[in-house]
Amino acid sequence: MRHVLVAVVVVVLAAGPAVAKGAMEISAAAHTVRSGQVVRVSGAGDDDAAHYLQACVEERDGGQEAWRLVSCGSPASSGAGARVDTRIMPQRRGTMQFRGVLYKMDSPDDRHPSLLRTSPVTTVRVR
Repeated sequence: MRHVLVAVVVVVLAAGPAVAKGAMEISAAAHTVRSGQVVRVSGAGDDDAAHYLQACVEERDGGQEAWRLVSCGSPASSGAGARVDTRIMPQRRGTMQFRGVLYKMDSPDDRHPSLLRTSPVTTVRVR
């Protein structure tokens, strides 16, 4: 009886849900810049929950406004990794926040991608 119980527990654990693995990372080349100085922001992401992916950069000023789309990289197949690289020139002093956004796509030209994950926020101070 004890062997049957162990076998049932093993079968139940093996039939558990699969967990998608993935990540989205972003970085800024500088954390403090002067107004008018170019800031390079790049990011990369991958996730096995989608056939195609697209990595984008979003920004907001001071953390008070809504996120705005800055730039997106080309669509990439899952496993190849989606990348984005952009340059931003802040025009006024303050704090800018950036985050990477990874979108899930059904095809490389999918017109309705779904938000899959976001990166932690990176902050740049503008003097």
